[in-house]
Amino acid sequence: MIRYKCTVSYDGSAYCGWQTQNTGTSVQEQIEAAVSHIMNRPVRILAAGRTDAGVNAWGQVFQFDAEMDVSERKMMGAINGSLPGDIRIRKVEKKDRLFHARYCVRSKRYDYRINLGEYNVFTRTQAYQCPYPVDIEKMKQGAQYLIGTHDFTSFNSNSLKETPDQVRTIESIDFLFENNLLTISYRGRGFLRYMVRMMTAQLLDVGRGKLKPEDIMWILEAKSKTIARRNAHPEGLTLMEIDYYETLALTETTAVREYLPEDALREGMVLSELEEAVRTGLYPQEYIIADRHTNDPYGSYYLDETGGQFRLEKELEEADLASLADQIRDAQRKRGLPETLKIANKA
Repeated sequence: MIRYKCTVSYDGSAYCGWQTQNTGTSVQEQIEAAVSHIMNRPVRILAAGRTDAGVNAWGQVFQFDAEMDVSERKMMGAINGSLPGDIRIRKVEKKDRLFHARYCVRSKRYDYRINLGEYNVFTRTQAYQCPYPVDIEKMKQGAQYLIGTHDFTSFNSNSLKETPDQVRTIESIDFLFENNLLTISYRGRGFLRYMVRMMTAQLLDVGRGKLKPEDIMWILEAKSKTIARRNAHPEGLTLMEIDYYETLALTETTAVREYLPEDALREGMVLSELEEAVRTGLYPQEYIIADRHTNDPYGSYYLDETGGQFRLEKELEEADLASLADQIRDAQRKRGLPETLKIANKA
């Protein structure tokens, strides 16, 4: 069985959103119909996340599994040949079972585009046609209160019963203004429903003078589901890209994967350097061994040209350790490295 990872772009203006629904046509059902036609059987796809009605994407990612083994280029062409013109597969990659479109996400980037000039009929489905002037500098000031790890209860529509934990981390919010087009870029690992649009709506109110920049902090700290209910228009929002971390081994309880921002680093370790080593394929590399569900660390996996080493700080179940070790030796072999794996157990 082969896992296909697909990157897709779409104009969301004609769709009820990504997810298949009882009413309206969704992006998901258009793609599933195309893939099912190619496979000559019903195929379900799994996406990194949903986009709402009218929201666009440049870098949405989905996966599906198939026994049919064709080249990535041919698969992309075959799917595109059965899709409408407002949906386009940009890239197809073959992945192993360790890749998961939803659970292996390192970060997502959403752009919200605002046309501050004359109404533009050619961008009406790609940017919010803002009818009033805004103070961009004040919007930037307000955005600073949203960066970091916060409880975003006030800035999303998920109920507390459905999602009790509404703490999320926004890594950055960047502003770019060119040719009357303001783009606000939000980057974080995960976003709640309507979160980006609700934050943008409040920042627009700051820009037009209805709110002060510091009011954003007050709304955030209120943790209220009634204080900021307005969403910015959907057509301004585009899911631009999704960045994935690498997983080398996996059991039901434990993973050997790249370090993430929420992981504790030992003294002297720098996350950006760890990421760069993996991204460029340079050695040495180091990965965390962690519980899949609680994220508690068990130790680390060190890899260089001579082989690998498990440096365990906590004890692992014998069966777990054996399974992880077998997978790691296989991963080293596929990289053309020795299958040597030392286990240093400090537990």
